[in-house]
Amino acid sequence: MKLNSIQMLRGVAALLVVYTHSVAQMAIFAPSWQLRTPVFISMATFGVDLFFVISGFVIYHSAERLNGRTPALSFLWHRFRRINPAYYAVVLLTVITWIPSLLRHQRPPVTGWQLLSWTILLPLPGDPARAISQAWTLSFEWFFYLLFFLLILLRAQRKGWILCCCLGGLSLLGWLLRSNLTGLAIFYTNPLLLEFLLGVALGVVYRRWSPGRKIALCLLVPGLVLGLLFMLTGFGNSQAVLAPPPLLQYLHAIYWGSAAALVVAGCVFLEKAGKSTRLFRHRAILLLGDASYSIYLFHLIVFGWIAAIYLRVGFFLNADVLIPIHAVIAVAASLLFYKWVELPLLNWLRSIRSSDPPRTIPPRSAKP
Repeated sequence: MKLNSIQMLRGVAALLVVYTHSVAQMAIFAPSWQLRTPVFISMATFGVDLFFVISGFVIYHSAERLNGRTPALSFLWHRFRRINPAYYAVVLLTVITWIPSLLRHQRPPVTGWQLLSWTILLPLPGDPARAISQAWTLSFEWFFYLLFFLLILLRAQRKGWILCCCLGGLSLLGWLLRSNLTGLAIFYTNPLLLEFLLGVALGVVYRRWSPGRKIALCLLVPGLVLGLLFMLTGFGNSQAVLAPPPLLQYLHAIYWGSAAALVVAGCVFLEKAGKSTRLFRHRAILLLGDASYSIYLFHLIVFGWIAAIYLRVGFFLNADVLIPIHAVIAVAASLLFYKWVELPLLNWLRSIRSSDPPRTIPPRSAKP
C-alpha cells in the first residue's frame, strides 16, 4: 500500500520540473516574461529537492527492517526494475529521435566508460556526459540505494542513524576538502546528499511519532511559504549560476532541502492523522504521482519533437501563452508513455521474478 500524500508530492515535483523545461525550451524561439524571473529555474530546482527528500523517506520507511543477503539482493532488484528499464526505454527513444541529427554532425565517439556509466547510472572515470540530461539525479538516487543495500547486507540494526552519519560525513568531507576535490570525488561528497539525509531523518521520526493535525500544519505551512519564497526570489539556488561557490551549494542543500522536508513532513503526518484524505486520494492526483517518473524522464523528448516542428513550420504564438500549453502536451504524452511503456515493463519484470522485499511495516503504517 502506498502513501497517497507521497504520490501527490511526486506528481507536484514532476510538474515543477516540466514547467521549468517548458520555459527553457521557448527561449530558443522567442523571449518570454517568465524566462526573466527567478522562478523559471527555481521551480525545477525545488522539484528535485522534493524528489531527493521523498527518496530518503520512502527507502527508509519501506526497507529499514530488511536484513541479510537475500533481502539485500531483493531490494537491489526491486530498485533496478523500478528505475532502469523505463530509463533505458527513454534513452533508446532519444537516440532514435536524433539519429538524423547525429548523422549530419560529427560527434566524438562514445567511450566504454561512458557506456558503462550510462548503463549503471553512476559516474565513472572519464567524460561525465550523460545519455539524457535529467539522468544526473538518477545517479544520486542509485548511490543512495547502494548505501542502503550495504546496510541491509551487513544486517545493520540502526540503519537510519548510520545512514545519516554516512551522508552527513560525506558532505562534511566534501566541505573540508573543497579546494582539492576533482572528478568523481565532487559527486560522492556532494552537499545534495544532505537532502537524502533529511528524508531518512523524517522516516525515523515518522516511525516513532504521530502528531495531530495542528502540528502537521505547523510543519506544512512554513515549508510551503519557504519553498514559494525561494522559488520567487531564487535565493540560494545553486543551479542558477554556472559554477557556484561551495558555500552556496551547502546553503542551498540546507535551506531548500529543509523547506522540502517540511512540506513532505506536513503531508505525511496529515495523512497519518487521517486528515486531507480526500485530496490525497483524488484520482487525477494519484495518476500524476504514479506516472511521475515517466513524466520526469519522457517530457524532454516531447519538447524536442515540438521544437523540431517549430523549426520546420515557424513560430506563431506568444511565448508566455505557449509555455503552459507545451507543459500540458508533455505531461499528456508522458502519461501515455507510462501506460504503454513503463507499466508493461514493470509488469513483465514482476512476472519474471517476484522479488519484492517482504512487508515488514507495522499494519498501522502504510508502505509507500
